[in-house]
Amino acid sequence: MKQQGSSLTYTTAWALVTLATSPHEFAFVQQSVQEAGATVEAGLYFDDWSDLSRQERARRKRWLLRRGCSPIQRLGMTDASLKRAGMRVVDWGKPSNDA
Repeated sequence: MKQQGSSLTYTTAWALVTLATSPHEFAFVQQSVQEAGATVEAGLYFDDWSDLSRQERARRKRWLLRRGCSPIQRLGMTDASLKRAGMRVVDWGKPSNDA
């Protein structure tokens, strides 16, 4: 959650890490997500860097320079698997030209 930023809830962070480290727990994660009562359309979405503060843009740029991808991308979760699990995840979009 600290690496991704404020767009990631505790429940979503837990589910992502669980799926990435223990894929055999998919049914458990899926049930937990359903019980949490998700009310938004599941899948992978991207935010807009132009909506971010200068400080957040700088933080993300430093992260990307060091690691080459966002924290969510490092987990290797696909849009299809997030939809199957019933999860909505907002990942970092591409940096805008002014970022």
